[in-house]
Amino acid sequence: MDDLVRETVDRVREPGSPENLALGQVTGTQVDAGASEAEVLRVLLNAGRLAIQEKVMENGYAALAASHDEEDRAHEAAMRSRGTRRRSRVGTGE
Repeated sequence: MDDLVRETVDRVREPGSPENLALGQVTGTQVDAGASEAEVLRVLLNAGRLAIQEKVMENGYAALAASHDEEDRAHEAAMRSRGTRRRSRVGTGE
């Protein structure tokens, strides 16, 4: 294990450290001072997996948004307008 990884493992093990708190926020897992190196590395690997999944979803949403053309936007606007008109007729008893 290189020095940078070892330093990260040590910081993650330290209760209340920024790294410990952030890892808990990302993974929902608390690491305590007595955690083994393997446990800390497993949690760090899981944090990386979660970050990658989040980025994949962001990229997918961005690609979907970019694929919408003017016709798609016009159709969506028409559907929203139609729903608004329908809801207003229901509210007036028509």
